[in-house]
Amino acid sequence: MAVEQEPISYEDAVAGSEQRLYDEGFYNLDQEVYVKKVANRYGLSEAKGSKLPLDVGYYQSRKDSKSLPDNKRYHSLVGALLYVSVNARPDISAGVAFLGRCVCNPLEVDWAELKRVVKYLLSTSHYKLKLSLNRAKPFILIGYCDSDWASNSSDRKSNTGYIYQIGYATVCWASRKQAKVSLSSMEAEYIALSEASKEVVWLRRLLAKMDAKQPDATIIYEDNYYTSCISFVEVERQSRLSKHIDTRMPYTMDLVKRVLSR
Repeated sequence: MAVEQEPISYEDAVAGSEQRLYDEGFYNLDQEVYVKKVANRYGLSEAKGSKLPLDVGYYQSRKDSKSLPDNKRYHSLVGALLYVSVNARPDISAGVAFLGRCVCNPLEVDWAELKRVVKYLLSTSHYKLKLSLNRAKPFILIGYCDSDWASNSSDRKSNTGYIYQIGYATVCWASRKQAKVSLSSMEAEYIALSEASKEVVWLRRLLAKMDAKQPDATIIYEDNYYTSCISFVEVERQSRLSKHIDTRMPYTMDLVKRVLSR
């Protein structure tokens, strides 16, 4: 007989978060208590840990999997893991984002992979998000951006991922599917860089309001130089390989010209 389970409340989630201030001048943020509550609620408290939050062959294994008879528990667990990924664990953001797309019609393999995320959190419960308060170190905003070209075998859309740090503390991150199909890895990287650039504009404005205005341009590290993404941003020209790119993507070029990011 199926046991009806109430979703974990906001009060439980907040109670499961822990912040510690150390003498060196930094906070450690973790949700170890909350993760254990989630694992216990779904019968995974004694489960063997996982080294990865998502199996590398996940997309291939979906082809022969059957639908779950009920998606209520799946929906509830996705919500619980989204809370963890948004607040303290950027390392599970991509996996939870993939699995969150299946809430309407989850498969058995989706449910297995969702539980794998919980097992991964249990095996890495000692991981903590370090927030530096040491003003002796440069309080500079730095970004990292990447994409996973045509990784979704069902629609061949790419994924965008970026992360921002201030004073060596990770403060902002995201992993999401791109809205359109990219015809090249350069286009996928360019779209990802555009999304990351919009985020950095918001972060710089927020820091300015907090009296932490950034004195120089924000550096966004992107690894697609040799396949022309960075070089394409740096020059004002189009080629037969790039003229199909949506007109909204030159937003990044405009920021470079205005010396907001590079």
